[in-house]
Amino acid sequence: RSGAYDYLAVPVAAARLMTSLHDGLANRQAFRAVRSLSQELAQSNERLAEERNALKHWNRTLLALNHLTQVLTGSLDSEIIVRSLFTGLATLVPLDIIGFACAEPHRVMTWSRSSAWTCREMQVREWLLRHFPEDAKLRASSRQPLDLVGAGALSREDCAPLSSFPAIGDDRHAMTIPLPISPDTQGVLHLERREGTFTEAEFKILSTVGTSLAMALRNASAHQMIQEVALRDSMTGLLNRRALEEVLAREFKGGFRYSSSACLLLVDLDYFKAINDQLGHLAGDQVLRSTAALMRRAVRDIDVVGRYGGEEFGIVLPHTDLDRALVLAERLRREIESQEFEADQGIVRITASFGIAHIPAVTIRSVSEWIAAADSALYGAKALGRNRVVVHVPDQAVSVAGTTLTLAAP
Repeated sequence: RSGAYDYLAVPVAAARLMTSLHDGLANRQAFRAVRSLSQELAQSNERLAEERNALKHWNRTLLALNHLTQVLTGSLDSEIIVRSLFTGLATLVPLDIIGFACAEPHRVMTWSRSSAWTCREMQVREWLLRHFPEDAKLRASSRQPLDLVGAGALSREDCAPLSSFPAIGDDRHAMTIPLPISPDTQGVLHLERREGTFTEAEFKILSTVGTSLAMALRNASAHQMIQEVALRDSMTGLLNRRALEEVLAREFKGGFRYSSSACLLLVDLDYFKAINDQLGHLAGDQVLRSTAALMRRAVRDIDVVGRYGGEEFGIVLPHTDLDRALVLAERLRREIESQEFEADQGIVRITASFGIAHIPAVTIRSVSEWIAAADSALYGAKALGRNRVVVHVPDQAVSVAGTTLTLAAP
């Protein structure tokens, strides 16, 4: 047998051959269709995977945005709010520089991704300090304050870099968001990055963060105002007794732990009742306010002045030894004695008595004992004729500026 030649030699009818050719072409077309569908299916699967990954990324972004918003609104301390922003925002959107400025309370803070950006960070900080000085109201731009009720309240033009801001190249690499914290106070949030421009999605995220930040700072400001009202004496603007005792507790704890010196001065205006009786309470109130202002001017920034009650004041002197406290007390005594207080009824002259208690001291083991010691010294000053300084130091005598200071025994 000749093998394949025998088969090829078999006559094939034309109809059968045409049928075979038709079937072969149909199979070929079907194969091509299946292959094309397979490729389309693979491409669809790739697109679905990309969309799924994009959705996962967007979901993570939304979760991070929600977390950052909760962190920002979860604090009533403006500094903590801004530091939380710096920590969370850089993980939410790739950034190289973040700058923040606010007028009340005055605050300028910056952040950079790495030490390579330190120079640029300093430029941003210097610009913020120049344009938002401590003694001036903040103006984020020449435009009127914007309403940031929702993210849609901002446009790309609203978030454009400030015209006077030092350029880094393409404006699309920088964004400045105005923050209306109160009707009279604006802040700004400035963002920069070198690689890649801000996308539309990132713009929406950052505008939402700006809204949340403004609201958080607004809440912190309102809380601070409430705290100020609760801790301030409404007449003099000084700390009230409760707030003063909180300061005393803090200083006593620090003095006990670190053996650091501190002094408490209790000051009482002599014969103050006579002013109220003879000139009226309005004149007495004017004298109290003027005395409070005099004391504030006389002390250091770290010292604390409060109204302890009635015509009695308290002054806390942290990190101060007894000698320095004596010098301050005597200077205050002389200033009050020589001061001509203006009242509607005319000029009022008055004197004051001082009691001083110093820590650490073996006889003072608590805040109440510290206050009692200063009060005992003040009582001694009153008993000895007023208009003098008395120190709670047992069995000693001190003379300052020619004035003998009698000491109150426990």
